[in-house]
Amino acid sequence: MSLSSIRSKISRHVWLRSGWVVLCFLVSIAPILRGQRGAALDAEKAQIASGDYQQAIAALEKAVSKTPDNGEAVALLIRARIETGDYRKAFDQGEDYLERASHPEVAAQTAEAAMRIGEYDRAATFVEKITTARAEWLKALLSERRGDRDIAKAAFENVAGILNDRRSVSGEERALAAGALAKLGRFKDANQVYRDAAKSDPKNAAIKVAWGKMFAEKHNPADAQGLFREALEANHNNTSAMVGMAELAAERTDGQTEQWIERALKVNPNLAEAHLLRARNALEEDEDDTAQKELDEVFKTNPRLLEAWSLLAVQDYLQAYERAQAGAGDGPWVTRILKENPHYGEVFSDLGDFSLLKRQLMEGVEFYRRALALNPGLDDTRSRLGINLFRLGQEQEARKILEEAYAKDPFNIWTVNTLRLMDSFANFTTFDTPHFAVKLQKKESELLRPYVADLLEATVQDMAKRYKYKPQQRVTFEMYPDHEDFAVRTVGLPGLGALGATIGNVVAMDSPSARPVGTFHWGSTLWHEAAHVISIGITSGRVPRWFTEGLSVYEETQAHPGWGDPMDVQTIQALQQHKLLPLEDLNGAFVRPKFPGQVPFAYFQGGLICEFIVEKYGFPKILTILNAYARGRTDAEGIKDALGLTLKDFDTEFLKYAREQTYGFAEAVNLDWASPEGRKAEEFRAEAQKNPRNYFARMHLAAALAKESKFDEAIREAQAAKELFPLYTGRGSPYHVLADVYDKQGMKDKAAAELQKWKEQKGRDPETFKRLARLQKELGQTREAIATMQEALYISIFDREMHDSLGAWYLEASDPRAAVREYQAALALNPPDKAGAHYNLANAYKALEDNRKARQEVLAALEIAPGFRPAQKLLLELSGN
Repeated sequence: MSLSSIRSKISRHVWLRSGWVVLCFLVSIAPILRGQRGAALDAEKAQIASGDYQQAIAALEKAVSKTPDNGEAVALLIRARIETGDYRKAFDQGEDYLERASHPEVAAQTAEAAMRIGEYDRAATFVEKITTARAEWLKALLSERRGDRDIAKAAFENVAGILNDRRSVSGEERALAAGALAKLGRFKDANQVYRDAAKSDPKNAAIKVAWGKMFAEKHNPADAQGLFREALEANHNNTSAMVGMAELAAERTDGQTEQWIERALKVNPNLAEAHLLRARNALEEDEDDTAQKELDEVFKTNPRLLEAWSLLAVQDYLQAYERAQAGAGDGPWVTRILKENPHYGEVFSDLGDFSLLKRQLMEGVEFYRRALALNPGLDDTRSRLGINLFRLGQEQEARKILEEAYAKDPFNIWTVNTLRLMDSFANFTTFDTPHFAVKLQKKESELLRPYVADLLEATVQDMAKRYKYKPQQRVTFEMYPDHEDFAVRTVGLPGLGALGATIGNVVAMDSPSARPVGTFHWGSTLWHEAAHVISIGITSGRVPRWFTEGLSVYEETQAHPGWGDPMDVQTIQALQQHKLLPLEDLNGAFVRPKFPGQVPFAYFQGGLICEFIVEKYGFPKILTILNAYARGRTDAEGIKDALGLTLKDFDTEFLKYAREQTYGFAEAVNLDWASPEGRKAEEFRAEAQKNPRNYFARMHLAAALAKESKFDEAIREAQAAKELFPLYTGRGSPYHVLADVYDKQGMKDKAAAELQKWKEQKGRDPETFKRLARLQKELGQTREAIATMQEALYISIFDREMHDSLGAWYLEASDPRAAVREYQAALALNPPDKAGAHYNLANAYKALEDNRKARQEVLAALEIAPGFRPAQKLLLELSGN
């Protein structure tokens, strides 16, 4: 996994920055809903409160046409028009009314309409005519936009001060005060006031939305979602709640974002927040045309929206970055933004976020510094600065900044989790290899160190030759026995599904102990991440996600036979459903998957593409494509440069290759027959005769026949099943059936051959590895047995029996140095027979002709068990020397 996989954890600003809309609605409509002219407009008020805006508009237009000077009706009509996106008409109607009459609610609604169309100066004139708390709120918002932070702060304090008034404070006014408290950073107070507001007015959707947005801002998505749902129950057309749900869905990348955006835009086609979210998502997926289209929609309504300008600055930056142009990030949109608001640090925060998505950590950090220099109140940005300094290995400065971030915002779980992780580093030990700075948990370090160090250096030695590249500085490598610590290290939160991640010059991954035995090949994962170091380094981070992941998947399979991820059910189902994507869409599958399991399937497709390129065009073409990315070339340009193909022609050739490689077995796998439970041998036989290409039917039939000692038939069925789907190595696989049958027939060589094929097809069961190794040893194939057991350590390195067997076999094979390593590992696992473990290690040192260490170990054995006669004998032998 590379850095861009953490995109869902980068917090957004578009929706939260524009959260003023909720509170504008809240306070502007509140007095109207309470009624200033009795019950004359009760029906229209109820319609607006429940989201029946069109019915309200129709009724209110009639009311206003009859009595044009009815300020309450005009205010309600403007409100309904704003909710449906008819901002210009709302503004014109309000302005027309205010030219001939004075009405505070009309002024408030007209001010919001003015802000919605970018008429900020006009909005300010309307606010000046209002002497209420909401006037202070609107002044604060307008001051914020101009960058007048002190004026805005004073205004927010005035709004919060309404809680101290002796008069009765309504639920809507309480919510307004809560919003002001949140703006002032007093989140605990704000939460309590929101609670009081909701209690006093439980059916008010706007209160629920404003409260939910604060929860979302403070990284509490569960409570935020609950409040948004409550808001939608009260007002089925509340677009702010819909955008809130879309934001939360975007963070989860569960495919529901677009549904919520569509729903919101159906109510309000001009809703800037929805278009901005779409634009941001499109930029994340490298869909510039889509992003520009959405921003154009925003500018049709409000050509002066800073959040939209900020995304244009991001778009300029990304285009310059892709072309490897210097000075990216200081384009004309940044200049224009800062002229409008000299303290708008949010633009640099956005630039920092997108730098991270492009694996440009150094650039991202510098953007975050610039953001905070302009606006020190960007607490989330401060947290991200500290976290990414930590990722760059600058731990001292990172801790200082993260502690500052925590002091300002103790609710930021990314900050809290990262500080806790940094504290846990006291339990880690560090050491250097020629190319890596390694960090392992102290309890595991003694065991893992030699294996990890050797494999890390092997990755460099292997790939440096083929890629003609070595890391320019020592790479930090970290292993975490607690998967959640690894997740925090990479994305700041627990719950990450990946096994490893490469972020800048840091590689982090799960320790072998973090996953159940037999489910995790830590050697393959390490190799995968090391390949990221190469591809990202060659291209200075410009390699697209699909290619760096695909290349890492390919490198796993090339490292050793049997490495790489075994074929899983999700991949088979995706192949059966023809889910392979055109190359131009593949990167988007990593960023915003459209169906469950699409991300791992995108890994599979990326790896298959790289395999296809190497097999058909040769490995040097991989280097040509990487060099094209380094020069800022696109996918289409890189494929054309290297292979002479358009993307369309490439897709055609690749799809043909993929079908040849996969569709045969994909069609043979009928998952309805995957489990043998509840079925008898006769059913499998009947199905196999009816559908001879049903893999699972033939596999289960083979197992049933073997159980009945019908060995010849069992062999025939197992061989047939194996040909249909050779990649299946799970429980009861044809390899296991054949090995069992051959074993019972006394043909150990054939049994071993089947299990060897199982291993090469990415088998992962440690007991099967040990069985194969023992068979090989019985057959006199000591070197092969050692290789098998050594491979098993990448799946079950905490298995003491494996290390003991390897130690003995290495001694037998006259490799005492390797035997020492294995017996040291066995001793590090705290065996029940420590005396025996020290004795074995002493024998290995003796074979290595290191009598001093041999004597130390035998004395350690005798200290534990003074009567241990073999150790006494060995000590005499050593003393004689």
